[in-house]
Amino acid sequence: MSHILGDISPEQFLKEYWQKRPLLIRGAFSSALVTGEEALITADELAGYSLEEDIESRLIQCDGHDWQLEHGPIDETRFAELGDENWTLLVQSLDYFHPPLCELIKACSFIPRWRLDDVMVSYATHGGGVGPHLDKYDVFLIQGEGQRRWRIGHKNQPTTPTSPHPQIAQIEPFDAGMDVIVNQGDMLYIPPNTPHWGESIGDSLCYSVGFRAPNIGGIIQKLMQLPHTELDQLWSDENKLTLESNGGELTSDMSQWAEQQVKQLWTTNDYLMAFGKEVTELKYPELLEIPTEEELIDWIALAQDQGIKAEPLARMTYIEKQGELWLFINGEYQPMDSSLAPTIKQLNRTFECSSEQLASLDKQISNDFLAFAIGLGAIKPASFDI
Repeated sequence: MSHILGDISPEQFLKEYWQKRPLLIRGAFSSALVTGEEALITADELAGYSLEEDIESRLIQCDGHDWQLEHGPIDETRFAELGDENWTLLVQSLDYFHPPLCELIKACSFIPRWRLDDVMVSYATHGGGVGPHLDKYDVFLIQGEGQRRWRIGHKNQPTTPTSPHPQIAQIEPFDAGMDVIVNQGDMLYIPPNTPHWGESIGDSLCYSVGFRAPNIGGIIQKLMQLPHTELDQLWSDENKLTLESNGGELTSDMSQWAEQQVKQLWTTNDYLMAFGKEVTELKYPELLEIPTEEELIDWIALAQDQGIKAEPLARMTYIEKQGELWLFINGEYQPMDSSLAPTIKQLNRTFECSSEQLASLDKQISNDFLAFAIGLGAIKPASFDI
């Protein structure tokens, strides 16, 4: 696939645009990839996925100031009742269920894979959209069939929140620094907390590649799950209670004790461990193909003979620490030899690694890595379909 940033190099994009300001790239993707019979997904296929109970979907309608929201699964007969204007269907995390969409993930290999979240696809009739809004994450908006008008502000621009529906968070119309009509294959980059507003011109389809950023809540949850975390320390008021204490006052001693106990719970290595597990955890890990114990032995042999390719849905990262490599795959951790680092980099950047590269590793290190990664569905022998 050709370079999707046009005349802008990945280095320039990361330095001047990433998490800073929006960008429009005309013709980032070929029309053949996102439209027509060979498109990554069709409107009918998208509607079909919205009927599924296990797939997150939303149907949003707007009639003037009256906004309506329905959560999936959507009844098939519902679409015949909707009319030709002012509604949009959004289906989340479709890259897990519709493998061709993983091509969009591969096209974003200049962003660390652990930052990738999912691919959402939306279909809208004329005037359809979700209204002016903000997102907390970075997103690439890739235009498929049809056209959309996008009005975009600048990052951290003052906005006024509004809720035309209890479950639809919008902002009031804003001053747009960019007002454009996007065509098939065009791509918009929107940084977090940047107001934007898309409206369909006729019927249209849009692919949204979202990027997640770990939040402190997720990190704390992973810290709490570490096996050595002890939370049963008890307060001691020895030599602290007096007759005056029965007045019920709490003193600063309590907060100082609690703060000290929390500081002692986890080390720097614990925070690194929690971060690695959090950023590689998958939304639907059960959808990856996992070999049986018998198959695993055969797959390892095939991988050594053929080379390997990475599953685009998988998340793989590592930390080099004290001569050791901490490998994280799909929320799981295993220590490895540091000589494995170039192999992980290669898989993250190109999604493949040759048998010659694997053969350059120590045999035991190679076997341990293949067993771990294949066993989690993150890689497969090169001849396998992904």
